[in-house]
Amino acid sequence: MRLFLILLFLPGSPGWPARRGSCGPPVRAPQAVTAVAGSCALLPCRFELCLAPGARLRSLRWYRGAAFDRRLGDFAGPIVAALGDGAVGGRDDVAARAEFWGDPDGNCSLLLRDLRAADAGLYGLRLVANGSRGASSLRWMHNLSLIVTETPPAPHLQPPPDPLLEGHPAQVGCWLPPACPAARPPRLAWDGPAAHLAQALGDRARPWGPPPAPDQPPDAPPALGTLLPLTAPTWRLDGARLDCLHLDPHGRTLANASLLLRVRYAPRDPRVEVSPPTPVLEGQEVTLSCRLTANPPPYTHLWTRDGQPLPQSGAQLRLTPARPEDRGTYRCQASNTLGTAASSDLFLDVYYAPRDPRVVVSPPAPALKGQEVTLSCRVMANPLPYTHLWTRDGQPLPQSGAQLRLTPARPEDRGTYRCQASNTLGTAASSDLFLDVYYPPHGATLEALTPLPALSGTRVTLRCTLGPARPDPSPTVHWLRDGRLDTDTASPTLSFEAAPARAGSYSCEGRNVAGAARSLPLAVEIWFPPQAVQVEQWPGGAVAAGRPVRLRCVWAGARPPVAAVAWFKEGRPLAPAGPELPLAPVSPPDAGAYACEAQNAAGRARSPPTHLQVLYGPQEVELVPEPGPTVMEAADVVLRCRAAAWPPPAAFEWFRDGRRLGWAPQDLWVLQAVGTQASGRYRCRANNTLASADSPEVTITVYYSTATILWKTFLGLGVGLGSLLLLGTLGCCLHRRWRRVAADEEPVVEPSGTFFLRNKKPGHLGPPRQPRTAGSPEGPTDATLSYSSLLFPSGCSSGTGTRLRGDTVVYSVLKRSQGGAKATEGPDYENVHPGQSDGDGNREGTLLYAALALSSPGTPQGRCVDTREAEDTVEYAALRH
Repeated sequence: MRLFLILLFLPGSPGWPARRGSCGPPVRAPQAVTAVAGSCALLPCRFELCLAPGARLRSLRWYRGAAFDRRLGDFAGPIVAALGDGAVGGRDDVAARAEFWGDPDGNCSLLLRDLRAADAGLYGLRLVANGSRGASSLRWMHNLSLIVTETPPAPHLQPPPDPLLEGHPAQVGCWLPPACPAARPPRLAWDGPAAHLAQALGDRARPWGPPPAPDQPPDAPPALGTLLPLTAPTWRLDGARLDCLHLDPHGRTLANASLLLRVRYAPRDPRVEVSPPTPVLEGQEVTLSCRLTANPPPYTHLWTRDGQPLPQSGAQLRLTPARPEDRGTYRCQASNTLGTAASSDLFLDVYYAPRDPRVVVSPPAPALKGQEVTLSCRVMANPLPYTHLWTRDGQPLPQSGAQLRLTPARPEDRGTYRCQASNTLGTAASSDLFLDVYYPPHGATLEALTPLPALSGTRVTLRCTLGPARPDPSPTVHWLRDGRLDTDTASPTLSFEAAPARAGSYSCEGRNVAGAARSLPLAVEIWFPPQAVQVEQWPGGAVAAGRPVRLRCVWAGARPPVAAVAWFKEGRPLAPAGPELPLAPVSPPDAGAYACEAQNAAGRARSPPTHLQVLYGPQEVELVPEPGPTVMEAADVVLRCRAAAWPPPAAFEWFRDGRRLGWAPQDLWVLQAVGTQASGRYRCRANNTLASADSPEVTITVYYSTATILWKTFLGLGVGLGSLLLLGTLGCCLHRRWRRVAADEEPVVEPSGTFFLRNKKPGHLGPPRQPRTAGSPEGPTDATLSYSSLLFPSGCSSGTGTRLRGDTVVYSVLKRSQGGAKATEGPDYENVHPGQSDGDGNREGTLLYAALALSSPGTPQGRCVDTREAEDTVEYAALRH
């Protein structure tokens, strides 16, 4: 067997500081180390010189069995290993197998190889350090016991909480003290029923190291361990053994450690056991026991029979003696501090002789003829009776089962019944039961007491006759029409007024508790005139003119069928006859209210009127002026536009001399306080959603009033006299100006108040003539007016300006061809009657257009005037033609 060095660190050993770096004892090492003979031993050790700041290590010496020599004032003994200056004492034979495992930086461990039993004993470490700057030296001695054993050490177990809780995770650790660095590491394994069960549940061991002991040096070799997790402990682990094995390289067990697991769990697998085994006989003593496993054991038990709690609460339920009412399903429920569990049901059967037999009829008596009736012999017995005896009116019946079936029930089955039941424990007989058999009426007959078919409004009477029944039929007779209940009567007759709604197939039905009898159906036919006559239009709604329309006469019903159909429009009959009235194509005169009339042998009926609407655009548009086509100025003229259309016109437009005046949603247009300029040709336009149409033109003439004529006459006389005086005064001025203009080649004229343009030739003006281009023939060849432009120069430089002196008149010539007519007559022209010519008799149609340029006050004579400035100084006289 191969031996390993085992280093034992006992938790709580003295001489170990709580944390590294604290100024405790300068040497830290365990008090004892256990090792196996044949292996090696490591004596771990650490030192610090914090007790003597600035001190320098002088020597480290390991002694075996050292003692203090008062003569030398130091420890003396065999030296195993040393570091530093000379040592006191001789060399030990262990020194040949010892190796100083430390260094001057704080490690003072010692390794002993090929360990023997004689190597056991007391070992001591002597530390000597020189003080600095005259400080005293530091000397320290630490003793350590080495224990050498012949057997390998057993593993140490770190057990889980005791006890475990089912379902709560836990873990178990197994470890050995740190091994000698020179030895092969030990091997640990788990065994035992608990380990096998944990592995079956999926728990696997893994390497693990226990936390270091409080006195273990920081650089000491770690302990070797293995950890077995118990992720979900179960009740099966309760009481199971868990072993941790220390194995050699060949798998042989060197040592082991064991523990028994304790798991606390709720009650499991409860069951009910009965003694003696079921079934039991009435009067026996019976014990029911609640068997289960639990840790801790259950402290309460609850017993139920057929779901009802029982007063007993122990682990056993005693029935002394057993009775028939103890028969049932039993269950126990056990509880401890961790939970509750209930057993499965156990049926306890108690045998006893038949008792309390009785006969039960299904359905309940009385029985109905033709119905399936079952008589059951109900008896309390266990086991069930194996023989039954039936009698009717004291006579045995051939049936011997627990049930007597009457399929179907007949009137002769009426009588008194009894049953007798027997089992292995005894016999019992029931009391008598009387069974009565009912049957419905035997047939029903329906007849009419008045002639059929009946005319609407007359009286109809029907009578129902029923056959014998048990019990007697109810006096109420049910009347059915077309298979559905119509009414009930307290007598066998039914009378009603004939109406279309009352027609149908009638039957009567008599009832008693056993059933009903229904008669054969009797057809009751009622004649009536057509009902709900109406006109259907296709297509429906308003129809555009020109499309086909079909009117159809329909009715809800008529008995006998309709023989003739007549049509009416606005109450007047139409020639066509028949159920349909075609209108193809439809026109506006076809609009109106239509009705149809259907007739049969029972009478006639007319539909309500149906209005046919025909859509068409405005027609027969007419403009009507009010008060008339001739009015005096300052009067109001109302223009009314009349038109036939459907839908009615939604907008009206108004025109004068071809120009649009405006529009209005109404058919009225008001000209308020008209003047002579309102004279002209008027027309209106009616618009609806389908089309538009214009009325013929109506000429409206507005005359001057008497006051206007008098005012214009007096004004003309005043203007004439003023003009004569002005002409006399300006005569000389015009003469002198003429000479001056002739000298300067600039025409000068006297200012005049009015310029007149008159038509040389009467007639309508044609369209405007296109301007003449180079090469075109001269002379007016069409009826076009060519207008020249009046331009004012914008500058006064050479070639770009025109000098205006005084009041300068510039003439332009406008020509038109003969036969032209005025396009319009408006307020810019005076009234000149057609056919007049100018005073010179010129009839070639030449119009003179004169522009009078008046220099503004403050403009010196002969100054250049800007065209824009000159435009503001032009005054136009009245134009006429």
